[in-house]
Amino acid sequence: MRKIKVIALFMLFIVIAAFKIESSSIEGLQIKFRKVSEDYMRPGAPNGPIISMPIEAAEGMKFVKLKLTLRNEGEKDCIFDFENVYISTEQDSLYRFLKFQAYFTGTKTKIKPKKEIDRIVLFEFPDNAKPKELFIEDKRYKIIEEK
Repeated sequence: MRKIKVIALFMLFIVIAAFKIESSSIEGLQIKFRKVSEDYMRPGAPNGPIISMPIEAAEGMKFVKLKLTLRNEGEKDCIFDFENVYISTEQDSLYRFLKFQAYFTGTKTKIKPKKEIDRIVLFEFPDNAKPKELFIEDKRYKIIEEK
């Protein structure tokens, strides 16, 4: 009986390890910053079929909106979770992803090889700071709006 438990635990470990490897890979990810903007209001949750109540940034904060094109130049699926995406200030303070704007509710992202997706992402950020870099896992992407 003990041998069966050890084998079952070993198999479970292999499955979890394989899922962990599959669940996060940004090899080949390229990011184009189509637009970088700032505002003190953001759209809130829908309040009826059309209307949504705006949400104001906390005192001393603003919302930074990044319009991104994410392209997978690699040979494998690019998989990551926006819940683990941050932007930094010039002093390297990090601020976590707040939400998507528009239709996307799930934060887990998968991009097939040689494909690209567009996302509009929001961060709450200090009012007196400028966004410097976007962090996805162990990679940094300099925030430079492409013209």
